[in-house]
Amino acid sequence: MFRSYYPFLALLLSKGAGPGACRKLWECAGASLEGAFYKLKSPRGRREISILLGTAIGSTRWGEFERQIEKIESSGAGVVCFSDAAYPRYLRDIQDPPPILFYGGDLKSLDKRGVAIVGTRKPSPRGTAFARNLARDLSQLGIMVVSGLARGIDAAAHEGSLEGDGPAVGIIGTGLDVCYPAENRWLMNQIASRGCIVTEQLMRMIPQSHVFPLRNRLISAVSKIVVVVEAGQKSGARITARWALEQGREVGAVPGFPGDFRSRGVNSLLKSGAVLVESAEDILQAVPLLRENITAEDHRMGAAPAKVRNGMAKNDGAPESTRPEISEVLTALSSHPIDPDTLAAHLGKDVALIQSILFELEMNGEVGRDLAGCYFKR
Repeated sequence: MFRSYYPFLALLLSKGAGPGACRKLWECAGASLEGAFYKLKSPRGRREISILLGTAIGSTRWGEFERQIEKIESSGAGVVCFSDAAYPRYLRDIQDPPPILFYGGDLKSLDKRGVAIVGTRKPSPRGTAFARNLARDLSQLGIMVVSGLARGIDAAAHEGSLEGDGPAVGIIGTGLDVCYPAENRWLMNQIASRGCIVTEQLMRMIPQSHVFPLRNRLISAVSKIVVVVEAGQKSGARITARWALEQGREVGAVPGFPGDFRSRGVNSLLKSGAVLVESAEDILQAVPLLRENITAEDHRMGAAPAKVRNGMAKNDGAPESTRPEISEVLTALSSHPIDPDTLAAHLGKDVALIQSILFELEMNGEVGRDLAGCYFKR
């Protein structure tokens, strides 16, 4: 039986295609998605799809396609694609929304944006306790708490959220059937039973470092505010904060002790104008609409405060363009905008890796992005 996500899964497993091609297929094919799926099975059909999308689509790894379907069905994973009405609306509105989401639990847990609590994987005992208590207090108010299921602050936030009545949401950077770190398996199962575990990665996908910065954009997208609890200057939590600002969300930070390496990132955010967070009440005062989460949901996509946006507009560190893969991307870019899918095909690299590098370069001010989502060298 045909499933709505089949065309996008097949396209993601096709040479020369990526999330951008999936988006174009959705926009161009519309009600003919099933027909487009079957066209991918023949050379002539692929040529037609290539013309439709304006990019050369190579052969599909149909063996892997079948393995993905088998894993999805045997594990009971939920799957939703952005042509489905059930696709979370706050993810649909972001730049480069995932073509497919895999989930365990109740996807409706993402209907009301809540609070993201993120931070270092190596927190202090005090930081761990604060994150857990803050998440508990918010959850007891019925507010959804989301994090990334990593060690440290993420895990503490999830544990605290399970002590209240609010939905618990974990957004991971691996396949739904892969728990990373492995010791969080129990926590992952508890979150799925009380809320939802979500990922854009295909089944069986193991941890890859370049995936996690992209994952962070989903954490901020389903939040009204991202609160950082202990983070170094180059922490992944700061990447989540940057995504939040780009998406028009608030950013909060818990002040840290001067001189502690875990305080540099949060104190830098506070200097840039982030909301100072010492309690759940500070969050509610900064984002009054969270009080309405219990009765009504805000439908507006507000912009981040100017003082925070301006303070965070530039990277605090020097550009890091010395890694070979980053230099390769910079060399391939020019003043003429190019989309990530085309650039990845040109370099023979994974699209997710190219997107991660482009984001890093954009944050460093070395590349720009136009309204169509294409990148160019500054």
